[in-house]
Amino acid sequence: MGVSIRRDERPGLPGLFADMADNCDRLGAPTYADLAAWMSESVDASGERRSLLAPYADARIGDMVPLRLFAAVHRIVLERRAPELALFYASVGGTPPGSERARESCRSAFAETLAEHAAEISGGLVHFPQTNEVGRTAALAGVLDFIGAQWGLPVRLHEIGCSAGLALRVDELVAQEVVPGPSVLPTLVERIGCDTHPVDPTTQDGRLLLTSFVWPDHVDRFERLRAALDIAARVPATVVQEDALSFVRGLRLRDGQALVLWHSAMWMYLPPDERDAIDAEIARLGATASNDAPLVHVALEPTSELPGEQHVFKLRVTAWPELDDVPPGMTVTLARTPPAGVPVDWSVPCVGGIVHDAGGRLLVIQRGREPARGLWSLPGGRVHPGESFRAAVAREVREETGLDVVPMRMVGAVERTAPDGATYDIRDFTALPVTQGEPTAGDDADDARWVGMAQLVDLPTSPGLVEALEEWDVLPTAP
Repeated sequence: MGVSIRRDERPGLPGLFADMADNCDRLGAPTYADLAAWMSESVDASGERRSLLAPYADARIGDMVPLRLFAAVHRIVLERRAPELALFYASVGGTPPGSERARESCRSAFAETLAEHAAEISGGLVHFPQTNEVGRTAALAGVLDFIGAQWGLPVRLHEIGCSAGLALRVDELVAQEVVPGPSVLPTLVERIGCDTHPVDPTTQDGRLLLTSFVWPDHVDRFERLRAALDIAARVPATVVQEDALSFVRGLRLRDGQALVLWHSAMWMYLPPDERDAIDAEIARLGATASNDAPLVHVALEPTSELPGEQHVFKLRVTAWPELDDVPPGMTVTLARTPPAGVPVDWSVPCVGGIVHDAGGRLLVIQRGREPARGLWSLPGGRVHPGESFRAAVAREVREETGLDVVPMRMVGAVERTAPDGATYDIRDFTALPVTQGEPTAGDDADDARWVGMAQLVDLPTSPGLVEALEEWDVLPTAP
């Protein structure tokens, strides 16, 4: 799924806590941001804290050791066994420290809790993160809507790394308005997930464990979790104790039902070789899929650690057979979300037409509007509501060049971000001209022409255009 290798870095204990401090600061969790920054500076200086965390000195960023420590402490706070620290935890009615004096008091109370409950916290460190953020199911609900429109089949929903399986109740979460989503979703005939450390959300201990991993300052997440736990108490789902790879290897397709394999915020915890093996198993199963028994892989995972983007999750979908004009096995990005999953920023669907004439020349247009006004690109534009991608290709090429074409196959997709922040999901299709002729610029195009390779590379083209055409092996064959 293209997760950043930064999650596999091992920066040492101070680096791990510095990374969490930065995350918490960006995501509006001031209490944890200050405590993590303080731990980063003091963990090596304090023999007690260094001893507690020594087994994790070589942990990866993706192992989330600081979050595991903070959750172990949070559990003690939730059980009302750390009254001085509770004064600063909004999850139990406290006030996040807003002054340097308050921050010093919070750090002191945190240190005292670590010392007083060291053995218990050490045991809590073995628990893998169980955030089970149900806000992420808003994106899943949107994809289920697409699947229902495409095939009209009931859905078997399976999830890897599902924790307590709260996301397996996505239809009820939408129906009870815990998360936004379409009013009608496909019928879920099966809800099965796996986790190496499954949690039973119907028990007091399970509910407490899940709650402890929510950051104290994020009150809205607590409200969603409470509502999801109430739903879990009356809507059954099956969660088995199994690793993701073994679980995926055991999946089978069934005629008359769509199999949806879903995961969120868990890919980072897997070693790279296991990720590759899971992808290979999914592709193997996908090769046996049909319109009567489709397979859809849906993932909402952090995919970038670039400055300003490290907290962006991307919703990526891969289907077998073709889904929404996307070829089997090709992955497209449909949306972006913050880590909590809401709101969902759905990409603007767009198309591009890759048209060659009989002599191997490529059809290009000069853009008349932003973004990239004045640059040369493929004819294309936004998909209209209710319009298929292929129909949009034919319409856009006709409007911008005056030529009629027959769209053939999608060869690739690119994402572009506009100055206003909107993200465009541009799917490029090859297309055959109905008749040979010279293009006439129209609509959003200032100019249109057929070009050979030499002319193409001399033109000021949209960023990445030539590289993408080369990758997809659709460059003009004319010199």
